Amino acid sequence: MTTDDTPAGDTPAGDEATRAYLDRVRREIDDEVRHRRAAGDFPPSYERRLDELFSRFTPTGASDDAFTDALKLADRSAYFDIDVPVGSRRQPRGLVKWSLWQAEAWFVNYVVTQLNHFAASSMRVLHLLDERLSDVERDVGLLTPPPLPEDEVLVPGADPAPFAEAVVRRLEASGAPVGRVLHAECGDGALLVALGRAGIDAYGVDPGTAASDRAVQAGLDVRRDDVLGHLGSVADEALAGLVLSACVDRLSLTERRRALRLAEEKLAPGGVLVVIGTAPGAWERVAGPVAADLAPGRPLHAETWVHLVGQAGFADARTQAGDDAFAVTADKRAAARGTGDSAGSSAGAVTER
Repeated sequence: MTTDDTPAGDTPAGDEATRAYLDRVRREIDDEVRHRRAAGDFPPSYERRLDELFSRFTPTGASDDAFTDALKLADRSAYFDIDVPVGSRRQPRGLVKWSLWQAEAWFVNYVVTQLNHFAASSMRVLHLLDERLSDVERDVGLLTPPPLPEDEVLVPGADPAPFAEAVVRRLEASGAPVGRVLHAECGDGALLVALGRAGIDAYGVDPGTAASDRAVQAGLDVRRDDVLGHLGSVADEALAGLVLSACVDRLSLTERRRALRLAEEKLAPGGVLVVIGTAPGAWERVAGPVAADLAPGRPLHAETWVHLVGQAGFADARTQAGDDAFAVTADKRAAARGTGDSAGSSAGAVTER
């Protein structure tokens, strides 16, 4: 790409050429990023640290987002001046401008006065909103736990390997749909390997831990993404199976309910949901006192997950217990959401050992 390729000119044709040039540059950048990712130059943990640094040092990542300063600037500009320039280098033209201004001054003055009143009222409303939002941000900031002191702030979840056989068996059961299976968060991709050996089309998402770097280096389809954000971007009923692990131990109760609601929307009828969690007592030992105290949420018991998946529209919940961990598997009901049988699903849960 040379400087000779750069378009010039303010004509419509020049604008079209400029847009085409910028689109070509964007495509080249995207292709280069994909190539570097495939080559392992941008491991997920490295990209996560870049995002954290970008959010920390850019103005949009500041606590007040410079909104108050921008509001003050808008306040100074929210005034319409009625005194128009009537001067001219040529005396006859100045006289004409002055005559026109005198003829229209009463009308312009009336309109400008109304506009100034409206602008003043609007700015007053914006200042009130700024004050209220500042109060909300301050209160929410007090509720947000401080970040952990180490770079690797994500506590590893339960090892999914002991439950791989049960997960494969549930995904291959009679009546289960055929399609892609998502593992979130996948960590080092051990479960993806087991699913691949069974002939199941699976991929994973991970927020960018060091374990996911090893999965990418091993050639697994692992994408750096937020679990809830990725689920929100998946088409409805596009997944045959969904495995949730690691993140389920630290999400807040509201986020857990949202994850289950998204799972119900994204799984095809009859699709399989698997929740692999850590026993609450074991999690505190593994996480350590700092991570345990500052985590936004704590692990739930297997019985609680059975209750929640039943409320979210899943049936035939089964629990398999392991060493300091458990796996809850359930099927999405083929019937529409909101049927009256969801309340009793937890009562019929089966526990396997």
